[in-house]
Amino acid sequence: MRRGHKINMALKYAPIPVVAAVGGMALGGGCELMLHCDAVQAHMETYPGLVEIGVGLVPGWGGCKELLWRHMHAAEDAAAAIAQGKSPEMIMPAGVMPALSKTYEYIVTAKVAASAEEARDMLLLNKASRISMNRTRLLPDAKALALSLAEDYAPPQPRTFHVAGESGKLALLMGLESFALTGKASPHDVVVGTHLAEVLSGGAVDLRDEVSEQDLLDLELEHFMRLMRTEATRARIQYMLDYNKPLKN
Repeated sequence: MRRGHKINMALKYAPIPVVAAVGGMALGGGCELMLHCDAVQAHMETYPGLVEIGVGLVPGWGGCKELLWRHMHAAEDAAAAIAQGKSPEMIMPAGVMPALSKTYEYIVTAKVAASAEEARDMLLLNKASRISMNRTRLLPDAKALALSLAEDYAPPQPRTFHVAGESGKLALLMGLESFALTGKASPHDVVVGTHLAEVLSGGAVDLRDEVSEQDLLDLELEHFMRLMRTEATRARIQYMLDYNKPLKN
């Protein structure tokens, strides 16, 4: 797990631009790798998502922190969204809780984008990413995108996160409880969702406290390993290996 952290963080902070050329499924760890790149050149039929809950786990290679960061800073895209003709109602609200809720929703429901365009709407593709209509153009387009980013390139700087803390976690758990009461979440879904809420809210901190990327990576690892030790998660993993579909235990 630590090696996965190191690989993805090396991609993120590399001295040269890193572009992922993606077509078809990009699920779980593949989606996490994609999220750490400067940009993605995606074929229109690209289907990314953080689906680890299906095997009883939380994303463990930085996917939680990367998707949370993008949703926390979605307000920066407001001016561009208006320029593209979107109404103000379609612009994502700023602040910690809306970003936390949307990130949690996508991960706890294992939502997979149905296209590259939907992946952009979900912020799985960032502003620098591009979409190729012709699959044979995917690698040439990715190379051209990397070359365009290379001019005057400077790697990103390490970041801190203003997290929601205990109050944010409680808000997420209230929503999870309502899912369970209506039969939309199984008993182990609730267990995994509780661990995910702990990760995304930043752990035992207060609202608007700052945590580092490494703090969130450590939380991901802690809760990933705690879930790996449960019989229910191991049953989900074995069921997926045997039948290629999730077990709802």
